[in-house]
Amino acid sequence: MVGPGPSRFVDVFLEYLKAEGASVVFGIPGGLLHPFFEAVENDPDLQLVVTRHEEGAAFMADGFARAAHKLAVCAGTSGPGATNLLTGVSCAFADGVPMLVVTGQAPSAALGKGAAQETPPEDMDVVGMFRPVTKYSTMVTSPEKLTHHLRRALRLALTGRPGPVHLNVPVDLWGKAVDERWFDPSTYRPSTHVFDRNAVRRATEALMSARRPVFLVGSGVGAAGAEMHLRSLAEFFPARVATTPRGKGLFPEDHKLSVGVFGFAGHQQARTLLLGGEVDVLFTVGASLNETTTFNWHPGLRPSGSLIQLDIDADRVGRNYPVDVPLVGDAQTILIEMLYQAHRLVRESASPASEWNAAPPLDFGHGRYLDPDLRTSDAYPLTPQRWRVDLQQALPADALLFSDIGGHMLFNLHHLCMHHEQRFFINMGFGSMGHGVAAPIGAALACPSRPVIAIVGDGCFTMNGMEVLTAAEYEIPVVWIVENNQMHGITWHGSKMVGNGKPMQSVVFQRKVEIASIARAMGIKAWVVDRPGAIVEAVQEALSERRPGLIEVRVDERIPPPLGDRAKTIAGFKGQ
Repeated sequence: MVGPGPSRFVDVFLEYLKAEGASVVFGIPGGLLHPFFEAVENDPDLQLVVTRHEEGAAFMADGFARAAHKLAVCAGTSGPGATNLLTGVSCAFADGVPMLVVTGQAPSAALGKGAAQETPPEDMDVVGMFRPVTKYSTMVTSPEKLTHHLRRALRLALTGRPGPVHLNVPVDLWGKAVDERWFDPSTYRPSTHVFDRNAVRRATEALMSARRPVFLVGSGVGAAGAEMHLRSLAEFFPARVATTPRGKGLFPEDHKLSVGVFGFAGHQQARTLLLGGEVDVLFTVGASLNETTTFNWHPGLRPSGSLIQLDIDADRVGRNYPVDVPLVGDAQTILIEMLYQAHRLVRESASPASEWNAAPPLDFGHGRYLDPDLRTSDAYPLTPQRWRVDLQQALPADALLFSDIGGHMLFNLHHLCMHHEQRFFINMGFGSMGHGVAAPIGAALACPSRPVIAIVGDGCFTMNGMEVLTAAEYEIPVVWIVENNQMHGITWHGSKMVGNGKPMQSVVFQRKVEIASIARAMGIKAWVVDRPGAIVEAVQEALSERRPGLIEVRVDERIPPPLGDRAKTIAGFKGQ
């Protein structure tokens, strides 16, 4: 904390960031934000990570926040530095990721005169550009307004449904004096750990009396750090558990109650259960019930008895389905209270009515998945299914696994089985290609003791692959597995299912891309895998290096990913 009396604007700004737990700033220095970057570089409690592109900086901040469940910071100078951040910030906004975005601006005295890279409200309006994709976007117009705007931004970023916030600062303000002496977040940011006890009691009683209770788990469980509480509650009744695509792995997929992923590229076991008419009480936890989760809002998802929906954002409760018991608040807090209420009911001689313990056990073998023969195939070229089955042998028990967007994403959602301590991250809300290249770098800085692995496609890598240089520069130990089919596979295969049914040849690479060679040219060790079983040794070697590494996996491009329902939606048909 700065001492009594006036302090520099920039020093006060950084003290607030550190009070909120920020430790890394991602960005690319530029003239109109130079004082900020200079102060970050000289602060012993902060690390400045200079990326190769501002979009990569926003993606890295996003990955940091997803992995650490705390505020991340990214910054870019005015003009193109600011606009380059927009896609990454939009990704964080769509998925509810807390992030402070700082952008530069021309000197306050020059605003409106056409200064170089000037973006004022009456001209290009960079504040207005960020407004639709942030919870708060404003220009700090004077030193006296700093703490008002900064505290408001931090409060909004970290309360309710988290999200990015944006502050645009004229370059001359950073050195101005500010009279500010305290930085305790508890004095300006309220706790959201509140709930409606009557609603919690009703929800618990409904689950207690349910014969076929099912939980549908979304990414909000991970944001709240409520995984263990969810598991305890599911085992208590017991209830069978499905996850949304974004919630994959928040409930162990090898648990006896797990039916896997429900929705886009999910598992038939989950679909049959949730749409088959036998669920009497459905409890959705931190799931927004969007298109990719609900098969285009399938009416069969509505249970025969009660729908209970828990979300921290009241606007998302009842948005797509009528809800019988709404629960608004922090998932961890509410699940703890539900456990208490459940044990209270037992002490009052009630007992769970669930019949799942007497039901036939679930299938956890290859029969759970599509194309089980391709999961065990020894064919050459390598099948996308087989190498993912092999990968399970090499994934550390505490791995953080990122998936990018594309055909490989569908294989990841369907054919990977996430275990107890492993975590799976995907930016399904905005669907930004290249996120899986850059975001893991932020996650590795947030969680240095955990192995970080990213599965990306060749199209994603060629879009944001230069951020591998950032990892090499700072010796950040991320292992990228790049599935190479020499095309934008999801588009090529999907185009055969929509329109005139002809595949788009323009998305097939005319010149073969050697991903491993690109990685070696950037100074990192690389492996090539094209045979069944070979991924195991490659991953083990790459992780043992404790440095950035890349594994290129060359697969049979003719094998389509599981995108049938998505193709129906795009073509205008309901995914029934």
